[in-house]
Formats: sequence, structure tokens, C-alpha cells
Amino acid sequence: MLNTLTRRLASPLAILWLVLLSSWQPLQATELFYLGQKIPDIHKPWSSADYQQLLEALEKVDKTQANALPRRGGEFTGPIYERMVSEENFRPQLNIYAPLELRQNEAREALFRLKELMRLYFDFRAAQQPYAAEALGLMSYSLRQQAVLFTLTSEFWMTLAQSEQSNPMRLQGLHETKAAAAMLTSSALDYLGLTTQFGREELVLYSAELSKQLPELFIHLRGEVREQLLLRAEQLAQQHAYAEVRQNMQELLPVLLSIQQDVQAQLAAAKPNKALQPKLDLSVPAATDLAQ
Repeated sequence: MLNTLTRRLASPLAILWLVLLSSWQPLQATELFYLGQKIPDIHKPWSSADYQQLLEALEKVDKTQANALPRRGGEFTGPIYERMVSEENFRPQLNIYAPLELRQNEAREALFRLKELMRLYFDFRAAQQPYAAEALGLMSYSLRQQAVLFTLTSEFWMTLAQSEQSNPMRLQGLHETKAAAAMLTSSALDYLGLTTQFGREELVLYSAELSKQLPELFIHLRGEVREQLLLRAEQLAQQHAYAEVRQNMQELLPVLLSIQQDVQAQLAAAKPNKALQPKLDLSVPAATDLAQ
């Protein structure tokens, strides 16, 4: 009993030590430890290497202590989670003065580690998700990271010569990126339907975040994928169990429809107008024409 009590008290004390340690030391020399595991500096944007360090630390914590992962809005762990999903982490990737290919690779590595963090926070063997708000927050943040990766991939593609753009390896990489984005987006909508595993409050917040994140990624997806997502968004807007989720999807739907119409209009304008092209007459000339 004493050991159990000591263990319960150890977590808040260890977290408190993390906060005090970070406040006493200069920002440039800060070393943070979460439950005995070193984690990245939460006062500066994280790179993919920082996410990897955090992932390794949290995996060790999760194996030794139950329900001890950083919480969204937690009194002591909130700042750690907020850095995990901070928009500031995208700044180095969007720095136009850094080499584009390096930024693209960094975005890809960061997205991979975010997916690994989601695996840690999601537990679909449980009747209810122990980290519902945190897991859904990581999902919506991953959509934003996927959109950043797509933007950088498109910019990098435009810098390639025509021969390079036609290179089978380049095309395969582009197709894989689009396929991964389609799968991530589809999964993001799937979670809205898991009303038994996620609470109402978490799903309402998540649907509001999706309504902000989806449009930026939606524009990069293939035509058939966009059409499928439109149908699913419309279904959620009409049939979801929670009125607040339906409202958020109803607000998202016109935005997606507008993007779809703009993309279709641009594709139609890019096609050559066959009606204006002169037709080549391959018929046999009449005898009178040959005599002239």
C-alpha cells in the first residue's frame, strides 16, 4: 500500500520538478525530464528529431506507468502536449530561405513520427479511449502536417525539369504521397463515427478542428477521393448523432464544395478546346478538284 501511494505521489512531484527545472535555467540551456526521461525543450519549435526523442521517452513512460502520458490542458503536462501540436513547429519547414528538398524531407519525417505518437495515444482495445482528447488532437494536427508536406512537395515538383517530372521514381513518390494523404483523411473522418470510444465533448472539439484543417489538404487530393470525402461530409452533416458535430460539418461542406468547383473549373480550362482546332481533312479529293 505504501509503495502504491508513493508511486501515485511520484508522478505529480516529477512533473513539478520538470516545470521548476525549466523555469530556473536559461532557455538556451534548458534540459527537461518527464518522469525520469529526457524530453525536448518545449520552449522552441520541434524538429522531427525532437519528436523522435519525445516518442522514445513516452514509450518508456507508458511501459512503466499507466495513464501517465502528457494530457491536453493538464495542469503540469499541458505545456508538453501544447508543444506537440504547436503551429510554431511548422515554421522551419516553411522557411523559404532553407533548401526546399531538405524542408520537404523534414516534413515527411515529422509526419511519420506524429503517426507513431498517435499509435501510442490510441488504444482501440479499450471500450473508451483513455487519451481521447489527446489522440484526436494529434490526428487533426497530423492533417495540418500532411498539408504542409503536400505544399512543399508541389513546390519541389515545380522546380524539376520536365524529364525529371516524368521519371517513374518521381511519379511513384508523388502517387504514394497522395495515397497516404487520402488514407489519413479517410481515417480522420472515421473517428467522428466512434461515439462509443470517444466522448461527446472530444468529438465536438475534434469536428471543429477538422473543419479548419481539411480544406487545406482537400485541394491536393485526387478527384475521386475529393468526391468520396464530399459524400461522407454531407452524410455526417445530416446524420451524425451529435448536433454540434452536424453543425461543424454543415459549415465545412460549402468550403469543400467551393474548392471542388474551383478545381474542376481549372481542369476544364486547362484542356484544349477541340472545337477551335482545325480538323485535318483526310478524305479523297473529288475528280473535279484533281482536274483543276
